[in-house]
Amino acid sequence: MITVVGLLCGIYHSEMGRIGVAIDIYSKMNAHMILLLFLPALIFESAFNSDWHIFKVEFAQILIMAGPMLLCSTILSALMMKYILGYTGEFTFEACLLYGSIISATDPVAVVALLKELGASRRLATLIEGESLLNDGTAMVVFLVILDIVEGTPITVAEIAVKFIRLSIGGPILGVLGGMALSFMLKRIHNNGVLEVNATIFTSYIVFFIAESTPVHVSGILAIVFLGLYMTNTGKTRISAESEHSVHHVWSYIGFIAETVIFIMTGIIMGQRAIDPESTIVAADYAKLIGTYVILHFIRFGLIVLWWPILRRIGYGLNFKQVVLCAYAGLRGAVGMSLALMVAASDKIPRYI
Repeated sequence: MITVVGLLCGIYHSEMGRIGVAIDIYSKMNAHMILLLFLPALIFESAFNSDWHIFKVEFAQILIMAGPMLLCSTILSALMMKYILGYTGEFTFEACLLYGSIISATDPVAVVALLKELGASRRLATLIEGESLLNDGTAMVVFLVILDIVEGTPITVAEIAVKFIRLSIGGPILGVLGGMALSFMLKRIHNNGVLEVNATIFTSYIVFFIAESTPVHVSGILAIVFLGLYMTNTGKTRISAESEHSVHHVWSYIGFIAETVIFIMTGIIMGQRAIDPESTIVAADYAKLIGTYVILHFIRFGLIVLWWPILRRIGYGLNFKQVVLCAYAGLRGAVGMSLALMVAASDKIPRYI
C-alpha cells in the first residue's frame, strides 16, 4: 500500500504544487545517499533484535540459504529473464545477472512479524530472518561485482575474485571491530538512555560509511550485520538494564521509518518512469511482471527442495511444511529496491525505461 501511495505521487506530482516539486527533488536523490541513510537502520535493527542462541545453532542452514542458494537463484533468475521472458538485445546476459542479484535479496519483515504475532516457532522465524540478513549482504557483494561488468569497467577474473573476497570477508571483520568499539563505549555509560541510544546509532552509521568509503570499500551490509550480531551476543550486556527498552524501542521506530521511506521513494520513481513520454514500457511488460512473480516463487521453492536433504539434517532441522513456508517467505523488499535505485541512478547503464 505504501508503494502504491508513492506510485500515485510519482504519476500525479506535476499537479500537486509545491509538494509535487519537493517529490521531484527527493526522487533525484543520489542512490548511494539512500543506502547510507536507510540501510544501516534496516539491517542493524533486524540483526540487533535477533536471538543469538538460536541463530548460532541455525548458522549452517542460514549460510547455505544465503550463499549457494542465493548464487543459484541469481543465475536462474537471469535465465528466466533471457529465455522465458525474452529480454534480449541491449538487455545483455550480464544485465540479466544484475537483475538476478537484485531480485534475490529477500526481506521478510512482514512474514517474521506475522509469525511472532501468531506465536509460531521462534526457531523458524529466526531462520527466515537470519537468512535475510546474510542474504542481503551476499546479494550486495554479487551486485557490486556484476555492476562493474555491466557498467563496462575493465576487470579480469582475478580482480573479480579478489573483489568478491575483499567485500565478503572485510565487511564481517569491520563489523566485529565496530561492535568491540561500541561495547567499549557502552561499558563506560551508566543509566543514560540518550547516550546509549546515540552510541548505537552513531556506530552503525559510521561503520557503514567506513565500509563503503573508497580506501576501505568492503561490504557495508555485511559489516552492519556482524555489528548487530556482535551486539546481540556480547554487546547487549553492556547496555544498562534501565536503558535497554529505550534502545530497542528507538531502533524499532527507526527501522519502520527507513523501510517506509524506501518503499515510498521507489513508488515515486516507478510512477515517474511510467508517465515518461520516452518510456518504452508496454502492456506486455506489465504482464511479464506477474509471470516474474510466479516464476520467482517456483525458483525459490525448487532450490529449497534441492538443498532440503542437507537442511533437515543440520541445525534444528526442517520439515516439509516449513520448506513451503520458507519458500513463500522469501519476499523481496527494501534492500532489493535500494539496489534497483542504484541502477536507475547510474549514468553508465542504458536507461531501460
